Amino acid sequence: MKGEGRVQWDPSRDLYSARDGVPRKLSGLRAIQIGVSGSLSEFYAGSPLSIEDVTELAHRVAEAHGQASPKLVKDMMDELDLPEERTYYPRCERDVLIRLGMMPGETAKSIAQIGFPSVKKS
Repeated sequence: MKGEGRVQWDPSRDLYSARDGVPRKLSGLRAIQIGVSGSLSEFYAGSPLSIEDVTELAHRVAEAHGQASPKLVKDMMDELDLPEERTYYPRCERDVLIRLGMMPGETAKSIAQIGFPSVKKS
């Protein structure tokens, strides 16, 4: 199964505020996205714990983000039954988490700087 996993960093998003109809990207925060392929993907696809259709929830989130007023967005989002988000740490050694940038270290510092170009002061 070696080489059948992928890791990428995406901007973390704030579901409670929208910009141009989509969740606002949070400056300085990244969400790790872990993907699998090949036989590893087949293993997980063949062993689901549960499957839940969240299409209606996604439509309601999109409707909330389409509101003109931030207060309306927040009010509509507060009415939704959103799953609780929690930090997930894969079960691996500390040095691997540091190398992935999921714990403090040089990689985490580099990831934190993505999207923050230096500004020249005049």
